[in-house]
Amino acid sequence: MDLIGPVRSGWLEERVLRSHLLYDCGQSLNPAVDLGQVEGSFVQGVGFFTNEEYATNADGMVINDGTIPTVDTIPKQLNVELVNSARHRNRVLSSKASGEPPLLLAASVHCAMREAIRAARTEFSADSPLTFQMDVPATMAHVKELCGLDVVESHLHSLSAAKA
Repeated sequence: MDLIGPVRSGWLEERVLRSHLLYDCGQSLNPAVDLGQVEGSFVQGVGFFTNEEYATNADGMVINDGTIPTVDTIPKQLNVELVNSARHRNRVLSSKASGEPPLLLAASVHCAMREAIRAARTEFSADSPLTFQMDVPATMAHVKELCGLDVVESHLHSLSAAKA
């Protein structure tokens, strides 16, 4: 799992660059369907772990950018490999579910975000504790707060002042 940055041009950005999934689907009845189910379920899980929260303003208008991942929020490179395990007499035609279980593989995105936040805290604020609570969903507002965006912005200003 590779995440971008935590900071680019003064804005905090969350983007999953690459994900590699290995999924045991038993004896696949239709590999194309299983592949689509694994990919779709993982992307749905990314949405659940990162932005599936309805935040509204005082007028009741939704202020977050959506709860379902879009082409801009899915991994830029998504590699999925299906593993066909041995036949098993207790499963229907030796197959396994391929839709719901991969959703939980998206927890890896949440873990990668936690590590990116920890790295940002180390780089930009020596007094920030490296252990912290990060709830699900880890929306951009929460990630910005956990990174200490004010510290990041002052660091970026100091870098641009040093270049000038």
